[in-house]
Amino acid sequence: MKIADIIDELGTLPLVLEDELKRLTDSELRQRPNDSGFSLLEQVCHLRDIEVEGYTRRLTLLLVEEHPTLHDLDGTALAKVRDYNAQAFQPALSAFRAARHANLLRLQRMDERDLARRGHLEKVGEISIGRLLELWVTHDREHRKEIDELLDYLRSPVTEQPNTPLSLRT
Repeated sequence: MKIADIIDELGTLPLVLEDELKRLTDSELRQRPNDSGFSLLEQVCHLRDIEVEGYTRRLTLLLVEEHPTLHDLDGTALAKVRDYNAQAFQPALSAFRAARHANLLRLQRMDERDLARRGHLEKVGEISIGRLLELWVTHDREHRKEIDELLDYLRSPVTEQPNTPLSLRT
């Protein structure tokens, strides 16, 4: 993918979240589909923290250091320790949108040569900025799918919930 395509794709998730989640009640935002799944609020908090502590930090290190070590983040552990479902939705969404906007501006200033800069990502191994951007897009796509499934689950009448995806059944 070219940087412009990546910027376009990474720019969509904050808009989708703003548009899709603004109509939900606080209770709906905090509702979990099952014991192990994230609520919509937890999804937003996770995206915020991974954006800032994961992708922002990794991109910065790859751009300013020669072959840095990039640390892995355990999103599930962060959710528990930071009690995502007890946080306020709007500040979490605003922080995610601001961090993503800053990252998109940084990506706009990059050129295709920057994609080859390399480092070592824990649990992954050798990685280039180009590969990091692919992982970033994949992460967004995965969460977009989970969010869409959660929205479908919340919109389904109780009698239809057995037809929801297996990953969301209670």
